[in-house]
Amino acid sequence: MKFRFDYLNNRLNWKIENGYSYEVAEENRFTTEWGQPGFVLDQSQPNHWITFTVYPRYIRTFYKYPQKDGSINYYQKDVPVSEDNIIEFEFIEEDRVARREDGKWEKIKEQ
Repeated sequence: MKFRFDYLNNRLNWKIENGYSYEVAEENRFTTEWGQPGFVLDQSQPNHWITFTVYPRYIRTFYKYPQKDGSINYYQKDVPVSEDNIIEFEFIEEDRVARREDGKWEKIKEQ
């Protein structure tokens, strides 16, 4: 799952495994209750989305990815900001997170 986010202009490109990519349409953009930009990635699955929290030195990405079996995988990655205001990143298995009982997110430890 590869993405390209222009955080100055709030534009997201999503790169699909077969080499194609597309820009997420404006009607699929939203703002979280905390003011973070977000994007619904599949209109047929409104629970398939990504959000961004912009900090001075990095951008925290958070990705909710529903699975075919009904389960949901969550990913979180911190990506350094860039001079051109565009970040490119990919979520990998090591970026998966789970919610703790206290509501915070933590990396899933390998078993």
